[in-house]
Amino acid sequence: MINPEFEIFKDNMFVQARTLIADLAPAPDMELFDLTVGEPQMPPPDWLSDVLADKSHRWQAYPKAVASQQFLDDVHVYLASRFTSIADKFTLSDHIVPVPGTREPLHLLGHCVRGAKPSAAALVTNPFYHAWRAGALASGGEILFLNAGAETGFLPDLGALDEAVLKRTTIMYLCSPSNPHGVIATYEYLAEAILLARRYDFLLVMDECYSDIWRNNKPVSALEVAAQLPHQGDIFSHLIIVNSLSKRSNAAGVRAGFLCGDKRVISAYKVLVANGGALVPTPLLEAAGALYRDQEHNKIICAHYETSFVLADKALSCGIPDGGFFLWLETPASYHADDKQYVRDLYAQAGIKAVPGSLMGVTVGGVNPAAGYVRFALVHEHAIIERAMTRLARHRSEPYAVS
Repeated sequence: MINPEFEIFKDNMFVQARTLIADLAPAPDMELFDLTVGEPQMPPPDWLSDVLADKSHRWQAYPKAVASQQFLDDVHVYLASRFTSIADKFTLSDHIVPVPGTREPLHLLGHCVRGAKPSAAALVTNPFYHAWRAGALASGGEILFLNAGAETGFLPDLGALDEAVLKRTTIMYLCSPSNPHGVIATYEYLAEAILLARRYDFLLVMDECYSDIWRNNKPVSALEVAAQLPHQGDIFSHLIIVNSLSKRSNAAGVRAGFLCGDKRVISAYKVLVANGGALVPTPLLEAAGALYRDQEHNKIICAHYETSFVLADKALSCGIPDGGFFLWLETPASYHADDKQYVRDLYAQAGIKAVPGSLMGVTVGGVNPAAGYVRFALVHEHAIIERAMTRLARHRSEPYAVS
């Protein structure tokens, strides 16, 4: 009775990570640090609750599959501040649709390309966010994982893609800044990806949910790159970017963001969600628009995460990634890349919960590019981060000697 393809979801990394340590118990008096889930622990702007209360009279209204003019105006303010070069170069109503966070649209975009090519293929960055794989499954194509390890700069090697595969590709998922590495794709890299999508007629999905969490170099959006490349008709031909307030504004619970890109895909997406998808409730959409207008709180968030990584680097000499809020740390040499055992020991001996990298990827060509790494979400207040990193550093240098 149940779709057998759903078996693929049984290896969800968070379920596996919990199962991995289920039989362990740290010392009862030890402070525990849960650094597994990338859920912001710092609050959204103080004024958000006031906005939600002010818009509460709109709960009786059915949500719409299309963006309200107010939301489009709010997103325009955001684009004019963040991606100035494209803010006035396209009709927002044709190219933007509001979405309830990123997970659902990343999945549903796969349905939008289903049946587009015979013997289709769906390309997914490896390690992967589970919604990318869900979207690839929804596309009906053969799921092909693209290794993104240290040897490729933690982004897939686009130049290594086989032309026969590209010809049958219907969708490709990339992410910048990357999860979990925090690597920011260059203009040249994004241009190569977009040109491949246009040449081989497939949809490039850029997950940009971390695009406003950065240090040193501000991430360029694939939208900016697409607008400067040769195109016929649509300025964003063959491209969709996914943007969310979850990380940008510490508002994961609001479940709001937007898709922007190829108007053919946006049109198809609107039809899809109007018939069977979740829509952003009107009061939440209005609150989301207010969050997109706000730039000051996002600056505070960026500064907060920068300090978090300074604390981590001070304790571990680990370096600081350019984007995101994950620390992607190699396992100590003594573990011989056994990230699962390392995570078990971290929990049992040091009271630190983390995600083994190998659970975030799959083995392709005999290599799991995430094996031998551990992901730590640095999403807590600084006092907690400092204590956690100090204990992590001590465990790495003197296993078992933690307090």
